[in-house]
Amino acid sequence: MSKQEILYVAYRDEDLEDGISYAMYLSNLLGERLRVILLSRSGFGRKFNDLMSAVTFAEANEHDTARRILSHEGEESEAASIQTRLMEKCESEGIEATVHIGLEATVTVIMNFLRQKKVDLVLLSPEVTESRSILKKLVKTSPRPVITMARGASSFIPS
Repeated sequence: MSKQEILYVAYRDEDLEDGISYAMYLSNLLGERLRVILLSRSGFGRKFNDLMSAVTFAEANEHDTARRILSHEGEESEAASIQTRLMEKCESEGIEATVHIGLEATVTVIMNFLRQKKVDLVLLSPEVTESRSILKKLVKTSPRPVITMARGASSFIPS
């Protein structure tokens, strides 16, 4: 009989360290496999961010960098690097894991994974939780529990 899985959902471009560490902890604690989905941001927000980054580099006379941002050059090698790093991290902790990168940020993608009977629960990263669009739809339609993560409190100390 195959093991149950924890489905961890995050954006590919967010800081993964805290979220993946917690997902690995849960996976180890529950003795379950870990399936990681790193979504690509889509739509106007991403295009606007890319454009503004390119403009900033172009204004600083970094025209090659600006072109690379707009052409999305190097994204595939970056994705492969992220995937390899996450797989190695899980393997070093003795956790069976699968990493999927570059899927569009939609509830349909997540629901397709949930239709596999092996998924036991869904864990959303802090950024996916904050985006609310996926969270609201997923809570309504998910046949499995959805666990959200919040960002840790900042260590700001007023003077």
